[in-house]
Amino acid sequence: MSTTTQLQKNKIFETYSAPKALGAMVLPTIASQIIFVIYNMADTWFVGLRNDPNAVAAISLCLPVYNILAAISNLFGIGGAGVIARALGRKDSDDARNGFTMAIVGGLIVAATYSILMFSVGRSLLFLIGADGADIEYALIYVRYTIIWGGIPTILATTVGHLIRAYGYPRQASFGLILGAIFNVGLDPLFMFVLLPPGNEVAGAALATTVSNSLSLLFFIFFIVRKRNEFMGSCRLQNKFELRIFKELIGGGLPAFCLVALAMLSNCFLNSMLSKLGNEAVAGVGVVRKIDHLAYAVNQGVTQGMLPLVAYSYSAGRKTFMKQIILLAAAGTELFSLISTTLSCIFASQLVAFFIKDPTTVGWGAQFLRVLSLAIPVYSLTFVIIAVFQAVGRSLEPLFISILHKGSLDILLLFIIRRNFGFEHIVWAAPVTEAVGLIFALILFWTRSKQFKVTN
Repeated sequence: MSTTTQLQKNKIFETYSAPKALGAMVLPTIASQIIFVIYNMADTWFVGLRNDPNAVAAISLCLPVYNILAAISNLFGIGGAGVIARALGRKDSDDARNGFTMAIVGGLIVAATYSILMFSVGRSLLFLIGADGADIEYALIYVRYTIIWGGIPTILATTVGHLIRAYGYPRQASFGLILGAIFNVGLDPLFMFVLLPPGNEVAGAALATTVSNSLSLLFFIFFIVRKRNEFMGSCRLQNKFELRIFKELIGGGLPAFCLVALAMLSNCFLNSMLSKLGNEAVAGVGVVRKIDHLAYAVNQGVTQGMLPLVAYSYSAGRKTFMKQIILLAAAGTELFSLISTTLSCIFASQLVAFFIKDPTTVGWGAQFLRVLSLAIPVYSLTFVIIAVFQAVGRSLEPLFISILHKGSLDILLLFIIRRNFGFEHIVWAAPVTEAVGLIFALILFWTRSKQFKVTN
């Protein structure tokens, strides 16, 4: 694509005011994230209609291994988005083109590898993270359809969405993901209660998820082909491999990968410990994760939308614009997070009961939700700081924050709290860890931000 054409296609980055640009990038992304959460909730809600804690617990146990798909998408999607936006900011369409290609090919290879891995060791892994004889068959069915069969389309659809957004197509990126989510909500009851016989509700939910993600990927393929005169150049597999760009891509995407992957590792430890309290406790925390994920998704929508703006303006030398974007994003996420925490604490029982009526599960879920929601206003600021570091091409700082955020201190705290206060209080590890992580993130941001050098 020529430089002139590229400039025309990136007016969001070049001509919009900071509030307008942030809104243009963030609002469609938030919408897609919310719809994505709703369709994830749909699986739990429809399966919960059976009022079978074992089936709900199985989906909860699968959440860590399923969300590794999102982690892989983050690795190549967010990493690639940073490469593309910075390249476009310095008017280097070749680097943007190569970054796009590497992200797609890398996502495909890793997706296939993970699907094969789960086919080989899925049963052992599920037992390791807390499955038992009551829920293992449900869990294996869910993994078979969503990961072994559906891993590649799920990863590629989300990855392409990130990359298209970085090119200045936030609405199209969000529409593709929303399309799949809407299909999932519609296909859930069709597969679960119409096409498949009773007792196959978990399989129906899993099949609906895989089919929906495949439809999202098809939309993105058609979009790229339709825009081939201005976009297909980014998809040419003959683009040369450049180690410099690959390192930049992985360096930018690794913190985002760790945010999800290490969170799943933490959830594995959490589920394993909570399983000692019974499947009702595991089901309860699984429902809470669905509810909590709404606030998480909105915050992720803001940071994913702001990242290309910060990256582009950083490379283009628009320092004031970049600062305005960061401040607006931080203020918006914090306001939303405070509201979310307040509502979660007040209506905890009602929110959990919406998904399952089993009184024991509701009791555990409400208790867990009130504690875990305290972390929302804390990690919202942490995510903004991580996104800024990623946008300007820093890799070590966001990686350190991501590892501290999940997968290290919180796991240690799980064991400490279990030993001193009992299994029922281990969820307190999350808000304590988030507070410590934010302190370190603020220190790093304050000290390192002075070193950011704006080009041009």
